[in-house]
Amino acid sequence: MDYRWIRELPKFDLHVHLDGSMRPGTVLELVRTLPEDRKLAPMLDIEQALFPPPRCMLEEYLKAFEITVAVLQSEAALERAAYELCEDTARENVIYMEIRFAPLLHLRDGLNPQQVVEAVLAGMHRAKSTYPIKTGLILCGMKQEPPARSIQTAQLAAEYLEKGVVGFDLAGPEMGFPPSLHREAIEIAKQTGLHVTIHAGEGCCPEQIKEAIDLGAERIGHGVYLYQDEATERVVMERGIPLEICPTSNLQISGMMNSYADHPMKRYLDRGIRVTLNTDNRLMSRIDVTHEFEKVIDVFSLSRDQIKTILLNSASATFTPEEVRNLLCTQVDEAFS
Repeated sequence: MDYRWIRELPKFDLHVHLDGSMRPGTVLELVRTLPEDRKLAPMLDIEQALFPPPRCMLEEYLKAFEITVAVLQSEAALERAAYELCEDTARENVIYMEIRFAPLLHLRDGLNPQQVVEAVLAGMHRAKSTYPIKTGLILCGMKQEPPARSIQTAQLAAEYLEKGVVGFDLAGPEMGFPPSLHREAIEIAKQTGLHVTIHAGEGCCPEQIKEAIDLGAERIGHGVYLYQDEATERVVMERGIPLEICPTSNLQISGMMNSYADHPMKRYLDRGIRVTLNTDNRLMSRIDVTHEFEKVIDVFSLSRDQIKTILLNSASATFTPEEVRNLLCTQVDEAFS
C-alpha cells in the first residue's frame, strides 16, 4: 500500500520522551565527549545497548536510557536534542508535539534544574522559528524516586507554566511504585494550573490506571492493560479520557502481545475511547509517527474516517488553550475535506 498520504497528513505526538528520541548519531557523538569520570564501560556496545530487544520487560527497556541520560548533562546537549527532535517530527508533518523528560536526571555536571528546563525550551523555541510546529513541554517525576523529588519537579514545572511547560507526568517502572506515592506532587501540579498525565497500565498493573484517574490524570500514558479492568474502561469511555497509545513501544514491553494485531487499541477505538497515536521513544523503538500509523492501518484495516478520528482525538487532547485546540482540529478537518 502507498502510505505517502499518511506522511502528508497533519499529525501529533503527545507522548514522546526527549531522552528516548535522540538521533543515534548524536548519541554516539556525545558519548565520545563524556568526561573521564563518566566514560561508559569500554566493552559496552553502545549501538546495541541503545536498542532494547523486540520483547522485554519495562525495566529492561529502561536500561537504554542510562546512555542517553548520561550524554544529556550540558545545556548544549539538551538544547541540541530538543531542536533535533522537533526538526525530525516537523519533517514528517507533525504539527503539534508534547515532549516530556525528567529534568532532575540531568544535574550530574553542575547544572541546576532551571538551566536544564531552559536549555530544552531553547531548543524547542529555535525549532519553532524554523519549522511549522507547535510544541509543549511536560516535566516528569519518576515513580521509583522519593516523593520529595517529584514534588520538586512539580514545583519546577509550575515555575515555567506559560513559559513553554504545559504539564506534569509520572514515569518509570510500575511494579511496586503506584502513582499514589506521589499524590502531593500531583496535587501541586493541579493547584498551580498544570495539566496532568500519568504513565499507567503500560507493562502491567491495570489497577494503576484507576488510581491515576482518581488522582486527577487528564490523560493516561499507554493504558495498554485497561481492557483487564472493565469498570475503569467504562469510566475512561464515559469521561472521554484520552489514551496515549504507542503501538511499537507497547508491543516491545507490554508482555501481553506477540504482534501488533494483539494490541487492544482497536477494541478501545471501537468502544469510543479517545485513542491517540504516539511514538514514546523514537530512538529505542526506531520509529516515527508515520510508521505507527502505517502499522495500525495495515493490521486493523483502519478507514480514513478512523484515522481522522484518531487525529482529532489528539488535537482535542493537547494541553493547549481552547483556541489552539480548535485551530489544530481545523487543520485536520481541512486535510480530509
